[in-house]
Amino acid sequence: MVASLAKKYSALLSWRPNLIGQFLFSTLLSLLPLSLVVIVFLNALNKQLAVTQQIVSDNYQITKSFNNLKQDLNSLERATRQNWVLKSESLDELIVDKWQSSLQSIDELTFISPAGDYISQWQQLAKELQLAHSKLVGEGLQDAQLFIPVSELIARQTLWLRDQNELQITKNQQQLKALQDSFINWLVALIPLTLLVGGGFLWRISGRLKGLTSVIDKLGQGHWQQKISVQGSAELVELGNKLQWVQEQLHQLEQQKDTFLRHVTHELKTPLASMVEGTDLLTDEIVGPINKEQQAVLELITQSMVRLRAMIDSLLSYNAIRSSKEDLSELVFSQLITKINSHFEHRLVARKQSLCWHCDVPEQPLEIAAELVEMILIQLISNGLKFSSQGQAVDIHLSLAGRSLKMIVSDQGTGIQEQEKSHIFSAFYQGKNAKDVTAQGSGLGLTIVKESVEQLMGTLQLEQNEPQGCRFVIQIPTINPTNKNQGVN
Repeated sequence: MVASLAKKYSALLSWRPNLIGQFLFSTLLSLLPLSLVVIVFLNALNKQLAVTQQIVSDNYQITKSFNNLKQDLNSLERATRQNWVLKSESLDELIVDKWQSSLQSIDELTFISPAGDYISQWQQLAKELQLAHSKLVGEGLQDAQLFIPVSELIARQTLWLRDQNELQITKNQQQLKALQDSFINWLVALIPLTLLVGGGFLWRISGRLKGLTSVIDKLGQGHWQQKISVQGSAELVELGNKLQWVQEQLHQLEQQKDTFLRHVTHELKTPLASMVEGTDLLTDEIVGPINKEQQAVLELITQSMVRLRAMIDSLLSYNAIRSSKEDLSELVFSQLITKINSHFEHRLVARKQSLCWHCDVPEQPLEIAAELVEMILIQLISNGLKFSSQGQAVDIHLSLAGRSLKMIVSDQGTGIQEQEKSHIFSAFYQGKNAKDVTAQGSGLGLTIVKESVEQLMGTLQLEQNEPQGCRFVIQIPTINPTNKNQGVN
């Protein structure tokens, strides 16, 4: 029993509604207060309309009965005056009926308007009628002045009844207006709540999607060991599981590619060494004399083997970058400059080119991944020299901007066309200007630069140099070790 309940509880916790379910739930949740307000308002409005209808009906009945009473009293007064002259028995009977009808009308008014103000008015009218009745009928007086108090009272009560009707209608209109204002105020107050609930749902979905975006960005940067755990709706959880599967597949493909590159490049070196050695033997005529035509063919073979060796070295460097662990070391820039100058020494002499260093970095060493910085500079300088003409120079600016190392490598070469700027950092891409260069590269130099900068969490920008050429601007965060032995104040 306990195990069954625990299983059901676990299933309940693991249950995740889909996006449509969450959307419907949030919609219902946001509309619930509005629905309640509308229902309460409609109920109150229905009651108020019933009150209005009752007021209109009562006023109609009272006005109708009061008008009938006035007509009866007018008829009574005329019949009484005529009877004083004619002395008719039929008029006597009519007068008696009119007196009875008038008194009954007052009773009817008292019945249909039981409010205290109305009853006092009808009682006062009944008193005046009874007084006139006792004088005119009981005592038999023939005095027209006895009808004057009744007529005056009827006139005052007509005005009073009109004012009462207007007052009730005005009061009812005010109540309807107050009800309408209350409804509008509730709506205005609930709109932020509705927006908050709807915005909360969108914010929650947006947060989940941002998490997925972060995961995808890390996948693009090659973080294969991250654990992908996506929370939220069933669709997002399923998408997270798919991303986990994609990560594993990409990791396997990356490992296979690295293994393939490593094995192929190393396997190519052995036959290449044999080819170089055999070509040298033929060139030195150790195995026999060669003619000029054969010598020209051997020079072409030697140039191709040099290019092939450079491509193999680039492949090895590219593979090393992708598997680098970003080991930090102390970098002394004076030593780095000497090392790079030595690396390009023969190439600079052969093409009468030069390197112009502008170093504003302090003499103290910087804690940074020195091998990656060296590789970045070598690849950018090599690229600049390749696309520069004989006698031109490549400028290298080194400086510290806050806690960042700023490196600028610029040349006066052929430059890069605008439509090619989005492709030059892709692996094995050869630009159009590369076809006009005698010593073509492997197409991996700028790719190595880009991945090295990303490895160092830096930024890389390509700008147009003036009047011509390219300008690469790199900023890399650094740690200055010169203060690490100082105390903290």
